[in-house]
Amino acid sequence: MFAVKITFTAALLCFAILPSNTHTVPAIFAETSKDEMLDLVNRLRAKGCHCGGKYMPPVKPLVWNARLEKAALAHANDMLRNNFFAHKGSNGSNIGDRASKAGYKWYAVGENIAEGYGSFQATLLAWKASPGHCRNIMHVGHKEMGVAHVKDFWVQDFGSPMK
Repeated sequence: MFAVKITFTAALLCFAILPSNTHTVPAIFAETSKDEMLDLVNRLRAKGCHCGGKYMPPVKPLVWNARLEKAALAHANDMLRNNFFAHKGSNGSNIGDRASKAGYKWYAVGENIAEGYGSFQATLLAWKASPGHCRNIMHVGHKEMGVAHVKDFWVQDFGSPMK
């Protein structure tokens, strides 16, 4: 039996500094480029949608952020290396910690994770069907996004940069 998992975190308003990690697996984007992933997410944001029972109106498009991608990749690699699936890293880190470590100066951050969906399109559909993930995607405060895919793990990080 093939198991599929998804989970999300809501926006955070705090940060911490983490020790460095030197062993990583490069991100794998399969058939979908960064531009295509951003386009798929932004098409959903432009239309608006129902996240569970709550209607989320259209919101402005996101832009790709390499530092959020780096934070997402660090977490995907951590989950792969240490054989777990959670928002809390093996060292106790959260999305705010990872974003800060990647050099992202943020006001708010959020994260969606998934395992076992294969393509970004399938993963995005699963996140859209999950009210919490969907609200993360549609959050009006999110301005930027980075995504990483390592083996079966997808990590989608969102942020609003410090002004």
